[in-house]
Amino acid sequence: MLIAVALSASAWAAGESREKQMLRRVQQQMQQVEQARAQAEQEKLAALADRDALASEVDRLRRDSRRLAGVRAARARAETVLKGAQAEIVALQARLDAVETRLAESRRQGQTTARALADTESARSRTEAALADTRQELGRCVDHNGQLYGLSRELMAKYRDKSCQDALAQAEPFTGLRRVDVENLLETWRDRADTGRFAARPAGGAAADTIPR
Repeated sequence: MLIAVALSASAWAAGESREKQMLRRVQQQMQQVEQARAQAEQEKLAALADRDALASEVDRLRRDSRRLAGVRAARARAETVLKGAQAEIVALQARLDAVETRLAESRRQGQTTARALADTESARSRTEAALADTRQELGRCVDHNGQLYGLSRELMAKYRDKSCQDALAQAEPFTGLRRVDVENLLETWRDRADTGRFAARPAGGAAADTIPR
């Protein structure tokens, strides 16, 4: 009986030991599963963090790429504008050179015109002086012409009123007294004619106001 009880107790103890072992193994497996789950969860979280970081990096790279593309496009536009500005500067310089050339030519023409104007003014002054002299000479000519006209009228009257006795006395060949009187009278008239005579003034000289005798 005791042996049976002992065997039963031994069998029960052995069964309990197996159950405990199985329980420990189950617990160990559960712990391993929990650890694996926790590790998997951590790995998942790490993977999600890596994914988010990678996505953020991708977004940053995309932004940088777009910004770089914008910079390149802006640089290309700036280079185009710069080339256009350089071409415009060259064209403006050419226009400036042409304007400078025309300005220099205008200055030369202005100097030539100024000299021509000065010459014209000098010639006009000389012409006005000559015109004034001509007017003065014309006035003297009018005065002298009036004097000569009066002298001519007087000579005509003298010749018309000349008597036969005066003609014979002038032609008398012996004494010649009347002829002397006639020559004196002619000398007087010639002096008056010289006084009233107007002669054009020669270049660089005075007017000749004498009548050859």
